[in-house]
Amino acid sequence: MEDPHVTRQLTALAALLAVACGGPEIITKRGSVPLPKQPTWAWGARDTVSRYELDPVAQNPVLHQRVVQAIDSTFRREGWKRVDDPSQAQVIVTYHIGIKRTTQLQTTSTSSGGYYGGYRWGYYGAPTFVTSTTQEVEYNEGALMVVVRDRATGKVAWEGVYKKRIEDTIKVTPENIQRGVDQLLAELK
Repeated sequence: MEDPHVTRQLTALAALLAVACGGPEIITKRGSVPLPKQPTWAWGARDTVSRYELDPVAQNPVLHQRVVQAIDSTFRREGWKRVDDPSQAQVIVTYHIGIKRTTQLQTTSTSSGGYYGGYRWGYYGAPTFVTSTTQEVEYNEGALMVVVRDRATGKVAWEGVYKKRIEDTIKVTPENIQRGVDQLLAELK
């Protein structure tokens, strides 16, 4: 069952450019259904809602295993009780991982000429020359979307997206994944 609202939202969010290289961008939204305090929960069926999920990096089974473990660990710490039978859960949780490969124009300016003083060259000093070079820089942006639905109605109770520019030097370790999931799900309270 593909939710068109989730599809549109994930596509729109994934289409945004990274605001900054440093920290993550976290976007959360409460749904129309109230979220029970410390609910029972179960995993929902995996589905694909965006072409960004089809990237080979996003399909990595080790990455998915680490995300599942991180979400499970965070919910357990918050007092949520996981059940194996979705029909016994109050909420159903799904997640989506996407990778957006894009380019950004980067301009570098260099100047040359000019000496100190300015007496020989008049009031404004020696002539200077400035050249600008613009080049395309490729980068990847990763996103994790977690959706919590009310099992009885199927309506979204909460959804959140964690986006971060992926740098070559950053390692996708279990600790980094857990930190990102904790930051995202901190908004769930």
